[in-house]
Amino acid sequence: MFTGSEYTMYYRRISLDELRDLVKDAEVVNYVRHESTIKFLTQVLNRNMQPNPGLYTWQEGDILVVVGLKKPVRGQELEIKPEDLDLVLVRVFPGRWVP
Repeated sequence: MFTGSEYTMYYRRISLDELRDLVKDAEVVNYVRHESTIKFLTQVLNRNMQPNPGLYTWQEGDILVVVGLKKPVRGQELEIKPEDLDLVLVRVFPGRWVP
């Protein structure tokens, strides 16, 4: 994902409403493989999204949203509900931040 040596990451959990606002007018590239999660995101974000098995490579200026399930179940497709998702907004900056 990262090619340099040092990065600083800021992250915070966000709500589904915040995600909707964030992607409303943005270009969205997804790297979600889980079909049930993609189906849910397609509906709630009003976007045509397909599962993507590719690997993400960071580019400066990217805004990342990590989408996970609070209780993942391997090898099963589920009907995803809003309360099942764990959404984390991540911003990455090159270099080390020292307080």
